[in-house]
Amino acid sequence: MSHKKIIFILSLVVTIGIAFTPVIGITHDNGVIYYGFPAYMFAYYGNGGWGSVSLGPLFNIAFFYVIFLLLYKLVMKKRKVKV
Repeated sequence: MSHKKIIFILSLVVTIGIAFTPVIGITHDNGVIYYGFPAYMFAYYGNGGWGSVSLGPLFNIAFFYVIFLLLYKLVMKKRKVKV
């Protein structure tokens, strides 16, 4: 499996994991609970209603993908310098 697929799966897992982490990914605002970090992904309205923020999940996946890709490139660059 290529490193880009692995990074994509990792960013997907991290996005879902952080969205439901109480301290990082959950925000309360006027009785509405928002899930997601850095952008909101889902909203719970308190009466049993759920909503999805349109581009939040895509932004979060792209955000973590870029971070992990940059970290991968940094590690590979340092690994080449040491060898």
